[in-house]
Parts: sequence; C-alpha cells; structure tokens
Amino acid sequence: MKNVLKENKQFVLITSILVVIGSLTSMITPLFIQYFNENKIKLTYEIMLFIFIVMLFSFLLQTFMLVYRENFAAKFNSNYLFKLISKLTKISYDGFIEKEPTYLINRIFTSVDSLYLFLINSVSTIVKSCFVILLSLGIVGFISWKIFLLLLILLPLNLVGFKHINKQLSIRMEKMQKDAASANKDLIVTLSNVDNIKSQANVSALEHLLKPKMIAMYDSLANNNKYAQVTSNAIVFINQLVQNMTYIWASILIVQNEFPVGNLIILSIVIPMYYSALSDLSKANVDYKSLTISNEFIKNNLDLLREENGEIEIKNINNIEFNFP
Repeated sequence: MKNVLKENKQFVLITSILVVIGSLTSMITPLFIQYFNENKIKLTYEIMLFIFIVMLFSFLLQTFMLVYRENFAAKFNSNYLFKLISKLTKISYDGFIEKEPTYLINRIFTSVDSLYLFLINSVSTIVKSCFVILLSLGIVGFISWKIFLLLLILLPLNLVGFKHINKQLSIRMEKMQKDAASANKDLIVTLSNVDNIKSQANVSALEHLLKPKMIAMYDSLANNNKYAQVTSNAIVFINQLVQNMTYIWASILIVQNEFPVGNLIILSIVIPMYYSALSDLSKANVDYKSLTISNEFIKNNLDLLREENGEIEIKNINNIEFNFP
C-alpha cells in the first residue's frame, strides 16, 4: 500500500490539495453566516454574488478533479494490469495448474478494480471527510460547546462501529471474491467449449453444472449486502436521532430567546455535512478492506508461487525408463 502511494505521490498530493480547496468552498455559506452574525453585517447583493462565484468555482474545481482523476485512471489501470500479468507469467507450472488460469485472471481484474476504486475515490474521500469533520466541529464549537461535545462523542462511536462492521465484511468479502472468481472461471471455461455447448440437447445440463456455484456467488453477495446495510442503518439511525434532537433543542432555545435564529440555519447546513463525512469515511474503509484482500491474493498467489530463475542443481539420477519406446 505504501509503495503504491509513493509511486503515485504526485497524484495523491494534487488530489489532496484540490479536495481541501473544494471542501473549503463548499463550506463557504455557513462560514459567511457565522461571520455575519458575529459582526452584525447585513446581507447584500454583492455578498450573495461573491458566494455564488465561490460556489461556481467549487463546481468547476470538482469537474476538473473528475477529469484529472479519470485521465490518470485510464493510464494507471492498464499499467497495473500488465504489471500483475507479468507476475502471472512468472508463476510456476504447478502453480498454474493448481490455481487455474481463468481463476487467477478473474482475481487479477478484481485486484485492479480494487486499487482503482481506492486511489480514485477513497483517497480523495478520506482527505475530504477528515477536513469537513474538523471544520464542522470548529464551526459548531463557536456556536455551542454542548452540541460540539455531542458531535465529538458520536465521532468515535461511528468510527469504532464501522471499523467493527468492516472487519466482519473483510472476512465475508474474501469469501465473496473467491466464490465470484470460481463461478466466473467455470462459466467461461464451460461456455468457451463450443462443441460441448452445441452437443447439449437442452440447457438443463448446463444449468445443473453451473447453477450451484452461481447461486453460491449471488448468495454470498446478498449476505454481504444484508449484513452491511442492517448494521450500517443501526448507526445511521443513532446519528439521525441525535441530529433531530439537536434541531428540536435548538428550536426550543430560539423560542426562549436563548439562541440566535442564524445559528439554527448554520447547524442545519453543517450537521448534515458532518454526518455525511462520517458516512463517506466508513465507505472509504470498505474500499480499503477490499484492496487489502486483493493485496493478500497477490502476495499469497502471484508472489508466493513465483518460479525462481536460474539453474537447478540435480544431485543424481537413479534411473531412466521408457515405458513405450
């Protein structure tokens, strides 16, 4: 992982800078409202125009990032794919026979996709989420230290909760990747044999042969999705409960003239962004787990089964036989 980031440090650095600038411009509205409230500045058309220009700049910046990342990905994916294929060609003959080429190729494509998703999406997501979380906590801290402490308590709850979820998902995802690669392997090998397909009187024989592994693959995918969604929804429920209670509490304080109306507007903008950043951070962790599993495949299959180059010393030959001369 560290080697991949070092090899693409220019991409990571540029992405991080652009993400920070984009995150800052997306938070311009609550920052301005907070500044106006503290300094009792009236909102003018010039200020609204300035906010519009800043938000337009944020949109253009995000568009540039999208184009830049995808251009990078197009070149990176092909290079990384052939890097893994190069490793594949160096596997020992016995390793090829044992693992089967179709299975290895399927896992290689999964590995390329995993690294692509992590570099293109997760790296920027992690940087953006961390920045938004810190900035949101800073803004809320100026408004109310009680709400600040509440959000701060939810931070480790979310991180620990999603970490436990992702730990279980990593085990399930490894099984899912193996089931998918095995099912695809059998599907490709079977359907590639044209003579075998045309010799079948009906498709029931093919279905009987292929269906069990296809069912296992989709059952594994469904079980992963059910576990991920149920457990994630439990954490989201807690977040939404705290969020709604915060709005109700702030509204009561406004009615009692203990809380400025502008603060409620700020909270209604900042708090959803805070929870969204927490959620994005957890999703990035899922991509990282998928990448970790793919890296384990590369380490345990492509690297471990690599055939050593050079001469092999034969100490003695006991006998040579020709059974059918």
